[in-house]
Amino acid sequence: MTLNKSVFILIPVHNRKTITLACLEALEKNSYLERYQAVVIDDGSVDNTGQAIRATYPDVTVLEGNGNLWWTGAIALGMQYAYKQGAEFFIWLNDDCQFAADTLSHLVNFGQLHPSSIIGCQGFEAGKAGVIAFGGKRKTWQGYRFLEAAIGQVIPCDLLSGNIVCIPRAVVETIGYPDPKLVPHYGGDSLFLIRAKKAGFPLFVDATTTVFNLPGESALYPTHWLLQPGDPLKLLKLVFVPQSGLSWRVWLRLNWEAYSLWGIVMFLKKYSSILLITLLRFLPLSLRQQFSKLTSAHEPNN
Repeated sequence: MTLNKSVFILIPVHNRKTITLACLEALEKNSYLERYQAVVIDDGSVDNTGQAIRATYPDVTVLEGNGNLWWTGAIALGMQYAYKQGAEFFIWLNDDCQFAADTLSHLVNFGQLHPSSIIGCQGFEAGKAGVIAFGGKRKTWQGYRFLEAAIGQVIPCDLLSGNIVCIPRAVVETIGYPDPKLVPHYGGDSLFLIRAKKAGFPLFVDATTTVFNLPGESALYPTHWLLQPGDPLKLLKLVFVPQSGLSWRVWLRLNWEAYSLWGIVMFLKKYSSILLITLLRFLPLSLRQQFSKLTSAHEPNN
């Protein structure tokens, strides 16, 4: 086993102790806690996540947040810490990812062979065969869309999901850290990686190992918008929440960064759709179900 303590695994967590400990258990089982440096950024958890980690995994570094870091702030804090410790590679790892024994070593090996590249995993929804949960995306005139890499392949892409990504030190030295002021939660990974690609760092998606994403839905970025239960204004309210996946500030920033003026057109189209869906949500559920079947409910999630 090759030891490489210049590789730092950065895991942002908040109030899901069981999932976080399962992630660390998987890292330990596959010798990653011994091979690399693991850093958990615990953003103000009140379920004793930090205490449990320290008790069970004393070699794992725990950085404490006050509950206001969110994803981007937590990752930025972890990267700053790792950089000061001499990190040559930063691995972003969401604790709800289920990875194979050699997943992370594949990423690091690729990074060492291609030192100016960024590589991330392709992951599928657990229990839903063939449904991509995260991975590489291609840039189209309608926005970024998932591309599917064949099993065993590593292919170039235009953007990556931030679930499992390996980033070389040179990226930080060139563009700095993710910016939580601009994109505090959703979109923090995308903005950083769009800027990295613009700065000359190619992106790749790795499908050489099988990776899964645990099922779940965030209250800040719901799916099946038309059929969502609750307040008809639910979606519209999320537009004004900076940490939401529907935040107008986040999507305006991302669209402008990626598409410039065309991004404004895409932005207006997206939020026109949200307004239309909000109006339709005042209809009875039975009518919305019929409407959804007739139109296939094309909702602007990307």
